[in-house]
Amino acid sequence: MRAMRTPHHLCLIVLACLLAPPVWSQATLDGNWRATFATEGAEGREAMVELKGGTGTWTTYARSDKDKRDACVGRPLPLSITGDPAARLDLKLDASSAVAGCRDRKATLQRTDDKTLEGTFDNGRTIKLVRQ
Repeated sequence: MRAMRTPHHLCLIVLACLLAPPVWSQATLDGNWRATFATEGAEGREAMVELKGGTGTWTTYARSDKDKRDACVGRPLPLSITGDPAARLDLKLDASSAVAGCRDRKATLQRTDDKTLEGTFDNGRTIKLVRQ
C-alpha cells in the first residue's frame, strides 16, 4: 500500500530545499574577478583574473609611476584553481612558465559570499577576489 503525502510532507520537502546550502562547482567560478593583494612593501596592488573551467589568466595592473620595465606586469600569466569551491580552493599562479624570472605563487582561498573569495598567498600576504 502506498503512503499518502500530506501537505505537511510537501512543506517539509520545500523547506529542506530552501535551507540547503548552495552547491558550488568549478563552473560557477568561471568569469572575471578583480584581485586585490599586498606586495612586500605592503603596497596595495590589483590584478584581473579570468577563469574558465578551473584554469585561466592573471594580469597584474601596472602602477602609473612604476612597472614600466617589469615583464611580469600587464601581461596574462597562466593560473589554475583546484579544490572544492564550497570549502577550500588552491590557486596556483604559474608565472615562470610564461615569462622567465617571474615568480610563481600559490594561495589558499575560501568563499566568503557568492561574489567573494579571500585567503592568503604562500608568503602569508592576503588576497581577495571579487567577481566582476
